[in-house]
Amino acid sequence: MQDLSEINFHEFVRDKLSDHQLKIIPITESLIKKRFQDFYNFVNSIRLEYSDLYGWKEEDENYFLNPMVDKWKFSYCITDRNDEICFVNFSSVYGDVIHNHCTYVRSDMRNHNLAKFHMIKLCQTGIDHGFMEQEGYWPKNNNRSIILFLKMGWEIDSIRNEKDLKMKADLLLVRNRTYNLLNGTND
Repeated sequence: MQDLSEINFHEFVRDKLSDHQLKIIPITESLIKKRFQDFYNFVNSIRLEYSDLYGWKEEDENYFLNPMVDKWKFSYCITDRNDEICFVNFSSVYGDVIHNHCTYVRSDMRNHNLAKFHMIKLCQTGIDHGFMEQEGYWPKNNNRSIILFLKMGWEIDSIRNEKDLKMKADLLLVRNRTYNLLNGTND
């Protein structure tokens, strides 16, 4: 296995996104309150876009302001040069695991590797805080997302309610594999 111990993954993500005039920033309680309408509109426009496919409904105010354990430590958004939101992920902590609640990408920014850059950032932040695992649920018909996460090193753990896949990830493995995917190298 390739030794990636000399890489500053936070700088890597920052610099690569900056090359495309993008930046990744933590979603904090104060940012949500300051830009509530922006987050509300962004997330709910995507939920409406996929409502027929996944049965998603609009989220209410509590969804954004819910102070889940360490949500403000592990949630990120990516913005463009105009400070418009391109990507949102909310994650929190369930016991000793980082739980990925949701990830949304603006339609014109899909297939631009934002999920990969975010995954490296989230994995490294988790590692920095002593976490080793991540989990989340995906609608089992969300093929594009599931395939991407499998390529990044996630594994399918189980099926919930016959409609959602529970997936799990080793943070170190996923960080390294995703870094290699972005750089066109093998593990």
